[in-house]
Amino acid sequence: MTETETVKVLVIVEDEPDMRMLIKTVLASDPRLEVMGEATNADDAIRLAGELGPGLVILDHSIEGPVTGLQAAPAIRAAAPMAKILLFTAYDMAAEARREPAVDAFLRKDDIGKLLRTVQSLLELTSTG
Repeated sequence: MTETETVKVLVIVEDEPDMRMLIKTVLASDPRLEVMGEATNADDAIRLAGELGPGLVILDHSIEGPVTGLQAAPAIRAAAPMAKILLFTAYDMAAEARREPAVDAFLRKDDIGKLLRTVQSLLELTSTG
């Protein structure tokens, strides 16, 4: 993929407003990335994924409502089959993420310094620096 390709649409599924803002701030350093939707629960995440057809969904595990992020991942994938799903959570869930076919990658929130590179890699974008 070249530097001149179109903007990649992203959806953030995170119930903490401060963390959503932090994620958007990190991603804003790459002008090819545009956050087009935000959700705080599984139902809204599934609806947005279907409406927007995002290239990537950044999905927290602990979200509002009875359905967790990991539980919602297959329905999000069904709504947006071309989307990559990054499970981005405070919990050590690498093994669970590997076992869920709908999840493409896992990153702990305490590794937020790796978020931009992880997103770029999942979207097959060359690094901007």
